Amino acid sequence: MSRPRVRYATIFVFPPPARSKAPVVSTSPERLTVRPGDHVEWTVVNASGMGGKVSVGWQKRNPLKGESGSPFERRTRDVVRSKAEPGIYKYNVLIDGKVVFDPELEIMS
Repeated sequence: MSRPRVRYATIFVFPPPARSKAPVVSTSPERLTVRPGDHVEWTVVNASGMGGKVSVGWQKRNPLKGESGSPFERRTRDVVRSKAEPGIYKYNVLIDGKVVFDPELEIMS
């Protein structure tokens, strides 16, 4: 059996467009492709200078082991379940518990 691969995603936090607005958030890639058993690592690039904890939440079912749900500042890592069904899973990027972006994770068989 081969070693699990690490798949990387970056969460970018940019300054808000106006004072009372939320920061602009995006991810790269917007759809991360993985296989069962792979590790997924999210890194935050905070160009806004604003504080706040980032977390990853799942809209329906979580195909990962669940370690990424805790708030983090710079980096977190999780593992794709070995029996995760192939398909596209939408997840949410949250800052201080508020949904700010909704990218996808695609599990290939």
